[in-house]
Amino acid sequence: MTRAKDRRAQKAGSRPTVELEVLVEEESASEALKPLLARVFQGSDVRLRVRKFQGKPDLLKKLPDRLRGYAAASRSGRDVRVVVLVDRDNDDCATLKKDLDRYARQAGLTPRADAASTGCFDVLNRIAIRELESWYFGDWDAVRKAFPKVVTEAPRAYRGNPDLPAGKASEAFEKALSSSGVRIASKPEWGRRIGPGLSVEKNRSPSFHTFLSGVRALTANNARGR
Repeated sequence: MTRAKDRRAQKAGSRPTVELEVLVEEESASEALKPLLARVFQGSDVRLRVRKFQGKPDLLKKLPDRLRGYAAASRSGRDVRVVVLVDRDNDDCATLKKDLDRYARQAGLTPRADAASTGCFDVLNRIAIRELESWYFGDWDAVRKAFPKVVTEAPRAYRGNPDLPAGKASEAFEKALSSSGVRIASKPEWGRRIGPGLSVEKNRSPSFHTFLSGVRALTANNARGR
């Protein structure tokens, strides 16, 4: 949309559509985040798309080309803003974040790390620490709604900050389910069941709240200088 058209749309009482592209590693993250983000943006001018890949290596391999495509769309007048969410796993968090920001710059987009002076950015790179399942441990009420058989409290190691325990959160989560008699090992099924109940406010995972606050900042009208 040209600036002239943008101004005419605003005078007519409408606002240009923000196209929010959320890139995630796999189906489980897509299933969990779609209902959560749909609630966050309900009634807004944000058009949400959550795109899944075949794991973290697949996402990172395809990310540079995908970002170049978004940059071309932005140059054509579309208001495209991008979120990239990956698990930390055993990677160095700072190194992984620097790599993601570098991909954005090379595509001609602005990551949030470069927005300190102007507040304007196109790309939000976020890392789930250590895995998306840490966010499930952070909202045990949502887990209990999804799986009524589970015990009333999360495992002891995850009752405080669920981002802190070492090891694979996904394995710990499956163990927590199975010990309560829930024999569902499908990560996409976990996301489908838990995602609709995830609270925007109550999660105890700092990386969850960092993700949501960044998404809100990205989709604010001034994120690209509007």
